[in-house]
Amino acid sequence: MYHPGRVLKIFSAKDREVKGDATTQALVEMWDENLFTFAVDAKIAADVKEGDIVLVDYTSVSQSSHMPRHVIVKILRGKTADAIWKEYKKYDDKKKRALAKQAAQAASQITQQPEYFG
Repeated sequence: MYHPGRVLKIFSAKDREVKGDATTQALVEMWDENLFTFAVDAKIAADVKEGDIVLVDYTSVSQSSHMPRHVIVKILRGKTADAIWKEYKKYDDKKKRALAKQAAQAASQITQQPEYFG
């Protein structure tokens, strides 16, 4: 399973403001508006840029563990990136509208409780 996200900031050993090891991480806004910092696969670390649409690997770390890998493994650009981002955002908007409708229906069904007289 892979989820798309938009890179907001890169944390790389090349960045003078970042101290630490030689690995690269990225602050990513996911399609559902969550924010996470993920490791970037070393094979693409030099190529990832702020604003890129990336795929984050959510497959399990092993067969015995259900913990997701949470590693950026692919960079999408151009028409492909735009199409994927729009499709996921459209799904997220549809989901939010359905939840809002459901909440409004539930609120309209609440009956007023009698007041407490003590």
